[in-house]
Amino acid sequence: MYLNSKLSALALSTSLALTSAWAQEAPPAEDSGLEVIMVSAQKRSQSVKDVPISITAIPAQKLIDNNLSTAEQLSSSIANFSVGQTGQGFAINMRGLGSGSNQGFEQTVGTYVDGIYRGRAQLMRSSFLDVERIEVLRGPQSTLFGKNTTAGALNILTAKPTDDLRGYLHGAYELDNGYSLEGAVGNALTDNLQGRVALKLINEDGFLHNSLMGRDEVARNSLLGRVSLAWQPADDVDVLLRYQFDREDSDGVRNAQPVAEPIYLNGGAQLPDYFGDPRQYVLDDVTQKGLRELGEDEGTDYQADHLTLDVQWQLGELSLTSVTGWQRYDLALTSDGDDSPVPLVYRQYNDEEYRQLSQELRLTSDWQGAFNFIAGAYYQETELDFAEAYRIYPLNALGPRDYQNDSDTWALFSQLDYSFNDHWQATLGLRYSQEDKQASRTLTLVELSSGEVIAEQDIVNVPDMLQAMGLPAQLPPEIYLGILASELQLEQHAVSGERTEKAFSPALNIKYKFDGGMLYGAVSTGTKAGGFDARANVAKDWEFEDESVLAYELGAKLTLDDGSADLNLALFNMEFEDLQTSTFDGTAGFFVENGGKSTSRGVELDGRWQFADNWRLSGNLAWLDFSWDEFKGAKCFYSLMYTPDNVEADGQSCDMSGKTGAFAPKWSGSLDLDYLMEIGDGLELKVNLQSQFKSMHYTNYDLNPFTAQSGYGKLNLRVALADYANGWSVALLGKNLTDKNTINYSTDMSFGPVGMYSVYTEQGRSVTLQFGYQF
Repeated sequence: MYLNSKLSALALSTSLALTSAWAQEAPPAEDSGLEVIMVSAQKRSQSVKDVPISITAIPAQKLIDNNLSTAEQLSSSIANFSVGQTGQGFAINMRGLGSGSNQGFEQTVGTYVDGIYRGRAQLMRSSFLDVERIEVLRGPQSTLFGKNTTAGALNILTAKPTDDLRGYLHGAYELDNGYSLEGAVGNALTDNLQGRVALKLINEDGFLHNSLMGRDEVARNSLLGRVSLAWQPADDVDVLLRYQFDREDSDGVRNAQPVAEPIYLNGGAQLPDYFGDPRQYVLDDVTQKGLRELGEDEGTDYQADHLTLDVQWQLGELSLTSVTGWQRYDLALTSDGDDSPVPLVYRQYNDEEYRQLSQELRLTSDWQGAFNFIAGAYYQETELDFAEAYRIYPLNALGPRDYQNDSDTWALFSQLDYSFNDHWQATLGLRYSQEDKQASRTLTLVELSSGEVIAEQDIVNVPDMLQAMGLPAQLPPEIYLGILASELQLEQHAVSGERTEKAFSPALNIKYKFDGGMLYGAVSTGTKAGGFDARANVAKDWEFEDESVLAYELGAKLTLDDGSADLNLALFNMEFEDLQTSTFDGTAGFFVENGGKSTSRGVELDGRWQFADNWRLSGNLAWLDFSWDEFKGAKCFYSLMYTPDNVEADGQSCDMSGKTGAFAPKWSGSLDLDYLMEIGDGLELKVNLQSQFKSMHYTNYDLNPFTAQSGYGKLNLRVALADYANGWSVALLGKNLTDKNTINYSTDMSFGPVGMYSVYTEQGRSVTLQFGYQF
């Protein structure tokens, strides 16, 4: 469905305007009207102008002002970056590249919090807490971040304890949708010990009304906390210990609703009677899922703990850094698998338990000469236990699944910098890694009505749905199970395996610095290890291979208008092989396949312009051209309105070669206009107008035209009154003021007729009251 929205005139105008990056709150640079943006994308504190990477930095204040609590909310304002919920968790895409979600693999875009890798999709549930800044790093980041950053990385840094008393309290009340409170306080505890405590409470009602359950969804209750201690046992040693807990429960799981193709609505095709009136299956703010009479009730219970120990030892002009991380999460989830009011598929339970321990040692030089380096070693071990069971009502079946995956990773890495003179510098990155994995998966088919394992029955009573397809009323279990495997891709099985992969990932960049800017060129490589599919329903879909990338980038970091403007430009070309993708099988499950070869190329702009004393223009813009160079055997889309033009000779699969990919809009970005005015008595009026925009893009990997999201522009407006001398502020924030209906993910409806879909909607218009106090 091309949703009936077009690129607004404002969104179109932004593609021609000077765009800019959000700046970190910092003192103004000398002889410049703009503050310096400091980042740590290369494991050093540097100005963003000195970093040869396409990067967008978002300070804490921007997150607070825009009421951004999650990476999914943040991504709407970042060009060439998207985060969305799927049926199995969350999926991150950068430059059109992403893996979807499957418990058997990590993301193509790596997430790091205070240097600790968070690669599991479910860890995206954690809200931002007491953040110092977020850095969105595009392109492979293999040398220093390493593990699974073939498309890019999300680098999140949290606030540290301070020597003096500092803190804040921020609150937000969204009309008809709940509230959030966040606060932090820190101070010196002794002469060489500082502490900081942060807490966040979120109580949301949800923006979709579930008419069957009589409630709004997703209703989320979250509590997050962090304790940080900084200790200086000696003049040359700094120790930082952080512990964070996340607790969340929800009524409802995802913002999904059933949608039918118009051919059902206008009578051109007939829905089965048990679906009721087809006119209810349209995109709006009402969903219908969960059948109380069958004991169905969507919800989650999520608990996570994170412990990080960072030790830095200054050895003259060298520093030795140790970063130790331990984390775990437990998730219990139930959900309506078809997202409709019809009893088709229900996830009776979904339990995940994950544990991770990592250790990094890093030696960094700070010499005054031409040569400097970073060298280090990394080790990580993980354990995942995953169990779920789907009720498949049309088959009178229950499918318990168990999956275990243990992995060990170690790596050696180095980054070597050499300055030929004041203008020219070259950087060579090297990383060698090895990853060992072992996993097992079992899928059992149980008769839902009796609780008996089907394979152990003497005779199987064939469900009505299959009798309607011509099967007899009864069959021997081996014949019945064979039919399920061949016709519906449901096979009782037990598989296991282990694999070892070694990878060498070099990178090289050269930069030229001059008065007012820098030019750079880079070539980099990256890999993401293969593994074992957690969710496929047949034994043959078990093991998948590693993915790899070769990327080229040319860029410029420019200071313009006598220091009143910054403009950053990147041109990139990324060549992927065997991109791992999670694909819906069209019936009852997802499976992982390697996607052959693909190319992602484009241009990215970001910048800022202080064009008058009280006015600033800022934003970011991307043009993207993603295409599959070779991808045979892909899933075809199914539709009553459209017919795929790339069906292969077998009549079942499609050749995606030459096609674009999902989540790859040609244009994306945002534009901010800020106005600041003093109004006396120490008060300041701040006004921010923001436009977010994306051009047409597909929301399903099978490229179904019906579930494509048409181009759109959204408008946000914030008006704030602040007394910074006394530390208080109040604001009114309106988002999506024109109330655009948009979706960010879709699948065919499980066991539903062709032309019925589950679509994941984004929030419409919202109005939020905000207050803040800082000291």
